[in-house]
Amino acid sequence: EVVRGAVPDWLRGAYLRNGPGLFEAGERRLRHWFDGYALLTRVQLSGGETPPRLTTRFVETDALTAARAGSLGYAEFQTPLSEPGGGVAGALRSLAALAAGDPTDNCCVNLVRHGGDLVAMTETQRSWRAIDPATLKSRGRVPWAAGSRLGVLGTAHPHPDPAGGGGLINVATDINPPFFSSYQVYTVSAQPPWHRQLLASIPCDDRAAPRWLHSFGVTDRSVVVIEQPAAYDVPAMLGVRSASHGTLDWLPERGTRVHVLDRRSGAVEVHVVQPPFFFFHVCNTFEADGAVCVDLCAFDDPEIVSSLSLERLTDDSQARDLPRSRVLRLSLPRRGGGDGGGDADGGAAPELVPLDDVSVSGGFADLPTINPRVAGCADYRFVYGIGAARPTPVSNRLVKTDVAGGGG
Repeated sequence: EVVRGAVPDWLRGAYLRNGPGLFEAGERRLRHWFDGYALLTRVQLSGGETPPRLTTRFVETDALTAARAGSLGYAEFQTPLSEPGGGVAGALRSLAALAAGDPTDNCCVNLVRHGGDLVAMTETQRSWRAIDPATLKSRGRVPWAAGSRLGVLGTAHPHPDPAGGGGLINVATDINPPFFSSYQVYTVSAQPPWHRQLLASIPCDDRAAPRWLHSFGVTDRSVVVIEQPAAYDVPAMLGVRSASHGTLDWLPERGTRVHVLDRRSGAVEVHVVQPPFFFFHVCNTFEADGAVCVDLCAFDDPEIVSSLSLERLTDDSQARDLPRSRVLRLSLPRRGGGDGGGDADGGAAPELVPLDDVSVSGGFADLPTINPRVAGCADYRFVYGIGAARPTPVSNRLVKTDVAGGGG
C-alpha cells in the first residue's frame, strides 16, 4: 500500500543512520549482514511540502580501503580472514592479526554524539571515527589520550554517563587467553583528547573463551554486564573451523551470568540466570523495590545470528522466518533481600517477566529505543522497536510497547 501525504510541518531536522552497504572485498564475499562496510544515511526533513533529501556516504576506513583494492584486509564479526580449509598459511595470517590486537575499523554499527562530535563505531576500540553530520565525510579517528588504551574490543552502544559531566560509559573486552581475559568497565572523558578511565575489571567466566558483549545496562549507581553464554571461538575466528553459530559457540549449560557493578563501593554482584537467554540490545535499566531491573529484547539462543547470514538471506531454499524474541524485564534483587535460590551467592533468584504483546509484535522484538529523557526511570512506559508480520526473514513491522501494561 502506498500512502501519500506531506511531512508534518513541525518535523524538521536530520535523521541519520549507520549500517552495512558493501558486501564484497575483491573476490571474497562477506558472510554476514553485520559484516558489510559502513554506509551512512542522512535524511533531511524540512517539513510541509518540501521533499525529504537523502544523502549516503561510505565511511572511509582502512577496512574499506583494502576492500576497494580487492582484498579482505581485516576479519569481520562473522567473516574470518581465511575461509575454513584455507590451509596453514591462512590460519597463521589470521593468528598474527588476532595477536597484534589490530582488528577491523569497519564502524558499521552505531552513531553516537559525544563531545560535540558525531562518532561512528563498531565493536572494536580503534573503529571510532568522527563524522561531519552535514556532509557525512569522515574526519578521522577520534583523539584517544595517550596511555588510556583498554581492551581491543568494546560494545558499540556506550551510554551517556549518568554520573554527569558529559562523558560516556562503556564496557571493553580484553581477550587475553587462557588466564587473563576480562570485561573492563570504563568512562570516556567529555573533551578531547578523550581519556578512558577504568572503573572495574570483571574476570570472564571462562578466561580462555570470553563471551560476546553487544550492549549493557547502566543507572546512576550500577553498571550491568550481561555475560551470555555465546563465546568467541578462536579456531572459528581464525578460519580453521565453524562454531555452532559462525564464530560464536553457544554454551547454554553455563547459564547467563549477570554482573552488577556498584559504582559507589566497587563491589560486583554475580547472578546466574537459567535457562539462559541471548540478546543484542537493552531497552532501559533502572532501580526499584530493592532490585536492579534491565528491560531487554531476548532470544532463546543465537539462532538469530545464523538467520542473518547472507547465505540464508539470499537462498530461498533455506529457513525464511525470523527466530522469536520478546521484550523481557530482568529483575536482579540486591543482596540482603529474599531467600530464593538460583543466585550465584545464594541470594534471591533473578526473574524474567515478559512485557510485550506477541499478537502485536509477531513474536519478534529488537532495535529498541525509548525517550532519552526517561532513561533510568522506573516509571517510563514506552519502548519503540521492530517486530514481524510472519512469515518473514527480516523485520517488517514497527511496534510500540507499553511496558506498564503487562505481557501478552
